[in-house]
Amino acid sequence: MAHPLIERLSRGPVLADGAMGTMLYASGASLDDSFDHLNLTNPGLVSSVHRAYLVAGADIIETNTFGANRLKLETQGLSDKVKEINKRAVKLAREEREISGSSAIIAGSVGSTMRTLEPYGLVTRLQAREAFKEQIEALLEGGVDCLCFETFGSVPELQEALRAAREASDLPIIAMMTFGDDGLTINGGSVCDAIEQLEEFKVDVLGANCSVGPSKIL
Repeated sequence: MAHPLIERLSRGPVLADGAMGTMLYASGASLDDSFDHLNLTNPGLVSSVHRAYLVAGADIIETNTFGANRLKLETQGLSDKVKEINKRAVKLAREEREISGSSAIIAGSVGSTMRTLEPYGLVTRLQAREAFKEQIEALLEGGVDCLCFETFGSVPELQEALRAAREASDLPIIAMMTFGDDGLTINGGSVCDAIEQLEEFKVDVLGANCSVGPSKIL
């Protein structure tokens, strides 16, 4: 039997939710807050965003975990809460789906570490992969339906995230790069370069998001 995401894609476009961070900010969260930590400190606010997207008819909602990897959280003194933050995020999304009676797919959101990988930075590819795997395993334990990697500007970093995902699960994968006004990644690669370098991972959905906006991306 095909996974629900694959089955829905076979029938045509699937409507996903929109940004989480801007919705949290618009609802009163401070830019000084760790939006991922709000899963623990203000779960009602996070749930209200999920609820709004479900009411709007979203077929996919993403967990509030875009920055919930160890390397990103350690800058906020939260590296010991990776598992707790990610599992609670999934729980909040699943609860809102159940309350709404929706059949929406819950995608575990995974974003960049916001660190530069070797040879230009201090973080090794293995360190990045281990950080992603820790987050992914927590999302899987929480019960996500698929994984969504978004707003990656570096192909090598996304490759390590995908390796971690493939080591941990066989769930469908959505992978999205972000590009500058020049149509290139931060490493100077083109869209075609990115596709060729990511092809081996056989992701189920490959696309782009953020940065230059929908018109330029199209």
